[in-house]
Amino acid sequence: MSKMQEKSDPYRISRFTPERLTSLQREVASYSKAINGLPQHHSEVLKKRGWLLPFLFGYDSLLWGRWAYWLEIVEKGTIENSGPIPQIQWSDMPAKDTNNMLNRCLQHHEANIDTFADWLLWGLAATTEAPKISETLNKHYYQKFDLFLVLDNPTDYLSYLLCDQTGKGYKQGLGYYPTPFNITRMMVQIVHGDGDTDKKKRQTVYDSCVGCGAMLLPASNYFLRGYGQDISGIAVKLCKIQMYWYAPWYAFPGQVSGFDASDEIKLVPAKAHKNITDSQLAFAF
Repeated sequence: MSKMQEKSDPYRISRFTPERLTSLQREVASYSKAINGLPQHHSEVLKKRGWLLPFLFGYDSLLWGRWAYWLEIVEKGTIENSGPIPQIQWSDMPAKDTNNMLNRCLQHHEANIDTFADWLLWGLAATTEAPKISETLNKHYYQKFDLFLVLDNPTDYLSYLLCDQTGKGYKQGLGYYPTPFNITRMMVQIVHGDGDTDKKKRQTVYDSCVGCGAMLLPASNYFLRGYGQDISGIAVKLCKIQMYWYAPWYAFPGQVSGFDASDEIKLVPAKAHKNITDSQLAFAF
C-alpha cells in the first residue's frame, strides 16, 4: 500500500478478512445485550452506562486479545497456567489521525478535558455517575470520538492531550509535564525486557507518580498487577481510561490469586495541603 493510500485509509480494513469483520459485528451485538442494545442515537448514551464496552471488547478481540485473555483469568480466579501475556506493539508517538480525532473532541465551546474524561469513564462503566453535560456536548463527543483509532495505534495519548491542554491554560499552576512515552517504554524494556516472564506475571509494578500511565502502559506487557498514585485528579481519571483501553488487568483487577504475597501494597491517600487544591490521590489498579 502506498503512503498516499495509507493517509486516506486510517482504518486499513483490508487487513481483515470479510469473515472476521462479520464476526466482529456479531460479537459487538452480543456484548451489547448486557445494556439492552447499543445506543441508536446520541440521546441514549447517558442512559446506557458502559455503552462503549461492546466496542472495546470487540475491537480488542480483533486487534490484541487482551480483554478476552484477562476475563478468562478473572473467571478462573487465578493467573496460574494462563499462558503468556498478549503483547501490545506500542507506538512511540501518537498516530496523526488518532491524535487529530482526540483534539477534535475538545474543539467545542462547552468541551474541556474534565467533562471528556467523565464522558469516557461513563461509557466504560468505570463510574456510576453520568457526566453532567448538555445534550449538545454529548452529541459532539458521540460524533467525534473513535475508539477503534485509539486501540489500533496504541500509545500514551491522554498524556499528550493533558499536556496540550495545560499549555492552553488548564490548571497551569499545577502543570503537567509527562516523561515522553518513548523514554518510559525504553526504560521498561531495559529493566524488564529479559528474564523469567512467568515470574514477572506474579510480581507487582508500582508507580508513585503515575500521571496518565506512561510507565505502566508498557509495563503491562510484563506484569498483571500494578499500583499507582498521583497528585492530579484529572491525570488519575485519564490513567484509568487508558488502562481500560490497553491494560484490562489494571483497570479491572477482580478477585484473582497467584500473585506473590510479599508484593501487596497499601495506598493511603494523603491529606490535602493548604496550598494545593488536589489531595494526593491514590489509584489502585
